[in-house]
Amino acid sequence: MKGIVFAILAFAAGAVSATVMQEDIGELKIHDLLLRPSFKLQEPSKGDFSIGESSVALRWELEQKFAGIIRIGPRTLLNPTARYSATVPDDITLVEAFAEYNDVYGRFRLGRLPVEFGYEGRLWERSLIFPRSMLYAKRAMSLRDIGVSYEITENNWYTGFVVHNGESENDVDGRMWYTAHWGYKIDGLDLGMAGQTGSTRKLATLNSGDTLAGVDPMDNAKWRIFGLYASVIEKNWEWVLEAYQGEMEQNRKVGKYATGHSDFSYMYSKRFSTHLRYDYFDPNLRVDAGNESQISLALMVSNNTHSSNLILIGTKDIVQSSKTHSDQILLIWSLSPSGVVRF
Repeated sequence: MKGIVFAILAFAAGAVSATVMQEDIGELKIHDLLLRPSFKLQEPSKGDFSIGESSVALRWELEQKFAGIIRIGPRTLLNPTARYSATVPDDITLVEAFAEYNDVYGRFRLGRLPVEFGYEGRLWERSLIFPRSMLYAKRAMSLRDIGVSYEITENNWYTGFVVHNGESENDVDGRMWYTAHWGYKIDGLDLGMAGQTGSTRKLATLNSGDTLAGVDPMDNAKWRIFGLYASVIEKNWEWVLEAYQGEMEQNRKVGKYATGHSDFSYMYSKRFSTHLRYDYFDPNLRVDAGNESQISLALMVSNNTHSSNLILIGTKDIVQSSKTHSDQILLIWSLSPSGVVRF
């Protein structure tokens, strides 16, 4: 009898101890898991394999208010802008590492976090059908940076801003950047505006070789970009539009660039859908040559839960005043327990 009583007391003590530990240390879980390997054939006679946007993220949460998120993936997921470096290595690194606090007054984040510019910039990689648009492919905008962010939603309205280094890596020039978005969202409709402003010093840009908007990387510059985005989602189709114009000011001279894309998706069934994209990028509006357009068609075959998606993309690349083009065929296998949620 004494043995049974002791066992019951020991079990109760263990349960209390476990409860206290759960309350003290919170909950650790897999926040996101994505495998997105790809194979690309590109003119002229170029082919390569890549792990693409693959990554894994862990989330620690306490009292549904405090959280810490880390994400491991290729450095290309930071997508640092071309203002600071000519190339980005694809080694594996910590692409996200930030603390988060959620309250009725909004969401606060601090650390290496998503910049969340516009509509596409707020999409997780697991939600992508096409690769990132030319705004990101040409590295005119970063995806993640070190800084602080705030987001709040009231009824159907939302707004958020990020104050960040601008360099995605170590802060060399000591300049701060400001990125913000404002929007209205209801079921099936998302309308918004996005903007970013900041400046660079030649100390951080002199080896980049950047030419966006006619910039001289050997001198200081001021940058800003602003535009609109819209998303309409119905039962079987979705349409997205983004359009932005940027400016660079240097020695009292202003250079401009423009970019935007429009995507249309149609789902024939749970397992098959087609997707069409028109993507435009003009690196210098003051120069007639050099603007680039890409027209892409994607076919996607999925399982019933959309946790496995095979995506075949063909892209026609058109560069003004250039005889060489970079047409390509891209095959992506996207696997994620969360699936690609589109409709």
